[in-house]
Amino acid sequence: MSREIVHNVDRLLVAGRRLLSVAGESKEARKSICGLLNDICGHCQELLQTGMARECLQLVIKAKAFRLPVQNLDLIRAMALLLLGQAPSAVEALKEELRYFPDNASANALLMELTQMASSGPCIVDGSGEFEELHAVVKPYTMVGEQRLRAIYTHAKRVCREGPEGVFVECGVAAGGSSALIAAVLKRHGKSTARLFSFDTFDGLPSPGLEDRHGGMHAEEAGWGGGTCAAPLESLLSATSSLGAAEFVTPVQGFFEDTLPRMRGVIGPIAFLHMDGDWYKSTLDILTNLYDQVVPGGYVQVDDYGYWEGCRKALHEFTSGRCIDLALHSIDGIGVWFTKR
Repeated sequence: MSREIVHNVDRLLVAGRRLLSVAGESKEARKSICGLLNDICGHCQELLQTGMARECLQLVIKAKAFRLPVQNLDLIRAMALLLLGQAPSAVEALKEELRYFPDNASANALLMELTQMASSGPCIVDGSGEFEELHAVVKPYTMVGEQRLRAIYTHAKRVCREGPEGVFVECGVAAGGSSALIAAVLKRHGKSTARLFSFDTFDGLPSPGLEDRHGGMHAEEAGWGGGTCAAPLESLLSATSSLGAAEFVTPVQGFFEDTLPRMRGVIGPIAFLHMDGDWYKSTLDILTNLYDQVVPGGYVQVDDYGYWEGCRKALHEFTSGRCIDLALHSIDGIGVWFTKR
C-alpha cells in the first residue's frame, strides 16, 4: 500500500512538471499545480502514518521545487524531519510554513512545543543591551543562530563607527531577520546615506548540486532543496519596518547568477558582505561577482561554511585559485568571518 502511495505521488509530480512545461507560469497553471500539491500533501500524510518518513521527506522536497506555497506542505516536512531525529531542521520548516500560513494552528502548536523543549544555549549579553533588544525583534524572521547574528551586529556597528567606507550587502535573505538587524544598525549608527542591498529569490533556494552535502548526505536527503528556505518579499519589508529601518534597504529579487552581474556596478565598494547562499554554486556566484568590490579591511561573513560542504568547497576553491591568504575566524562551528587584506 505504501509503495502504491509513493507511485501515486510520483505520478502527480510528473503531471505537475508536464503542466508547467506546457502552460508555463500562467495563473491557471499555477492553480492546477497547487491542486496537485494539495493532493500530494494528503498522500504524504498517509506515508507518515505508515512510518515512511524518509520517503515522505523526499517527495515533499520534490514538491517544494515547484516554488508554490501550499498549506501544510512544510508542516509535513517538519513532521518527517522530527521522525528522522532532525528537530532543529523541523523548527525551521515550521517557521517556513507559518510565513505563508500564519493561522495554521497545528504548525503553531508544534513549533511552540519544540521551542519549549529546545535548549536555549549560552546567553550572549551585550553591554549596551542594544543587541538583545534588536535580537528579540528579528529572531522570528531568521534561521541564523544567535552567535552569528551577534557577529553581524558587531561587524556592522564597527564599520559604521570606524570604517571602511562602502555599502552593506547580504546575499541570501530568507525571511529578512539578518537584513533587518543590519538595517537597524545603519539607522542607529551609520550615515543617512548608508545602504544595504538584500539579494534573494524570495521564493526559496535554487536546486542544490552534487557538492551540496552535510555529513556526506545530499541536501535533498537531509530535507533541504530547491524551494526551501522560502519567504515572500513582504517578510523582509515587515522585518525592517518593525525596526523603522526599511528606507535603508534595497531588495533585489532573483537568482544570484542573474542579479549580481547586473547590480555590481550599482553597488560599488562593499564594506560588509554577508554570504548566506547555502550551496556551492551560489557561494561561487557571490565571490566571483562581489569579492573584488569588497574594500581592504572590509568584513566578509559566511553563514554556512561549517555546515554545507559545497559552501566550504566553493570558498576554498575561489581563494586558492586567486592565491588569497585567508585568515578565517570561527563563530559557532557553522559561520566564519574574515577581513579582506
